[in-house]
Amino acid sequence: MKIKGTTVKQGDATLFVGVVKVKDLLGTGQVDMFVVGHPDGYQRALSSARARAFGRFIEDGNLSPSSILLNIREGEITEDPKGILNLPEEASIWIVDGQHRMEGLRFAVERNPEMNDLEFPVVIMNQPSSYEEAKQFVIINKTQKGVRTDLAQRFLMQAIKQEGRDKLMAARDRRGVLTGILKDVEWVTKAIEIADILNGDKMHPWYGKIQVPNTPKNGTVVAQGSFTNSLEPILKNSFFQGKNVQSIASALGNYWDAIYELCEATFESPKEYVIQKTTGVFVLHKIFPIVSEFCRDDKGNLILTKEKIKSVLQGLPFMSADYWDSNGTAGTRGTSKKAFASLVMEALEALEASREIKEPDLVV
Repeated sequence: MKIKGTTVKQGDATLFVGVVKVKDLLGTGQVDMFVVGHPDGYQRALSSARARAFGRFIEDGNLSPSSILLNIREGEITEDPKGILNLPEEASIWIVDGQHRMEGLRFAVERNPEMNDLEFPVVIMNQPSSYEEAKQFVIINKTQKGVRTDLAQRFLMQAIKQEGRDKLMAARDRRGVLTGILKDVEWVTKAIEIADILNGDKMHPWYGKIQVPNTPKNGTVVAQGSFTNSLEPILKNSFFQGKNVQSIASALGNYWDAIYELCEATFESPKEYVIQKTTGVFVLHKIFPIVSEFCRDDKGNLILTKEKIKSVLQGLPFMSADYWDSNGTAGTRGTSKKAFASLVMEALEALEASREIKEPDLVV
């Protein structure tokens, strides 16, 4: 087989970088899978769902610039002066990294034969032993680090601006590669906007307290990822889902202003308390929709002013500095989901008890 490409030297090793059409890849590639009776195999079993997801991704016209890593064990690869790589005709081409992409392309070709002529970048080793393949496979798949949550969330903001919300929703629903990335795009992008509004408003207690990606921790008390994730129950709430970002941010600003006035010491020394750390934001944002329900007027409107919210929270056992002290009830409960759930339950019980006291039954 002849392909367009060139030779690359790395120390004593020689690599070949080239371009291969899909039909040639699918016709020659093999996978050295680990199975009982073949202990030298190193590849994992194929996930058909992952492969099909990549196939749909390519079908939709998306770009896949990452190269597929191959190895030819038998024979010698040579390069012509005109930039043509000569691959040994009878040799097997082993897929080292890119099994799911290859099978995804097969899926796409079955649905649309025109995909056969797509070109993909490849890096080809010419190593006689499968050991070097296994070594590179493990290095590639065990040492790469996933994208940080806060950076991935920022990407969603860019995606909305560049491609539009409707297009991203359609891509998410196609069950392709982007599905996992985009599954929370509706509420996450709103959460980031809200975090940025509160973090940049000098009039609220969150000013400069949320650590955005790749910035020093100095002065901040909670990471963007924790803060935005804590907003999920609010942004998925049936009432707040339909409200614009600025309105929700204003309501949350009032909520935290009320909490500030009731627990001022916790904000003066935020590192000694957990109210503005992961524990506090997850618990207090979880109960916010319920607190909001307590703020309705006679016409059923939610009156989410600082004064109204403060009147609902005033006197509740979890509205004290001692409660949120690092050595207090919330600070010693832990940071697991179970711990947060128990704190939420206690807060909701306190809210319900206060309603019974403040709004007794009518007696005639």
